[in-house]
Amino acid sequence: HAMQEHLATLNALHREEVRNLALEKDLDHTRMEMLKSQVNPHFLFNSLNILDALVLDGRDREASEYIHKLAGIYRYMLRNEEEGTVTLRDEMTYVEMYRDLLKVRFQEGFNVKVSIPPEDLSKHVIPCSVQLLIENATKHNAVSPSRPLNVSVVSDGETLTVTNNLIPKITEAQSSGLGLNYIRQQYRDRSGKGIEIIRTDDFYKVKLPLL
Repeated sequence: HAMQEHLATLNALHREEVRNLALEKDLDHTRMEMLKSQVNPHFLFNSLNILDALVLDGRDREASEYIHKLAGIYRYMLRNEEEGTVTLRDEMTYVEMYRDLLKVRFQEGFNVKVSIPPEDLSKHVIPCSVQLLIENATKHNAVSPSRPLNVSVVSDGETLTVTNNLIPKITEAQSSGLGLNYIRQQYRDRSGKGIEIIRTDDFYKVKLPLL
């Protein structure tokens, strides 16, 4: 009888563990869906406006290149929405396409400088984490050729640091903080590690652990 009770207890614990894992997976999926619902419409709206301007100006080759990079960005997002981590190489290829699209929009008012040793490219990060930090920088700062927004992405082998200068807007953009909270929670869930945020009067810096 005691053995049966013990087995029943183990079965109950197993079912509870399976249920918790399923709930955790559902929560991860919900976070990703919330992130996509916030990021995609705003980004797509701006992208279509830029594409329309290129077509109206008769810049067909640039419009074609823009479409291919835009498709590549969405392909990356769809391909990695179920992945816990991606290589830094894949993330930075994605970031390069994203940067190129933003350069069409902001021209000389926006720059990204990357300094990553080749050996670090095989390490891992959370999908879209670097892109989200760059998007946040463009969202919360005034961007113009007279006062460029400069973003740096630097790896030291242990940490990837994304830094941007601060250029206050006349009207501060509203933010839910969803993107940053998503990155923070994903790092906790996937690696048990946290991210570090440093803000001064001159710059905003986020440190992401390399996994």
